[in-house]
Amino acid sequence: MNNVSPATGAEQIGSRRSLPKRGQIKSRIATNALHSIVYVLSRAASNHHQSTGKVIRRGD
Repeated sequence: MNNVSPATGAEQIGSRRSLPKRGQIKSRIATNALHSIVYVLSRAASNHHQSTGKVIRRGD
């Protein structure tokens, strides 16, 4: 005997996430990669400034 009610099956279908449209996965991967690169570069730059003790001023 099957103890699963029909409502349970309908809830599972309705709660499933929709599939992404064409290109969305690649776009998310590219966005995440870009954010990671910017994060690493900004960390490297801030660590460099801390280690040298110099403050770089722009526009002087």
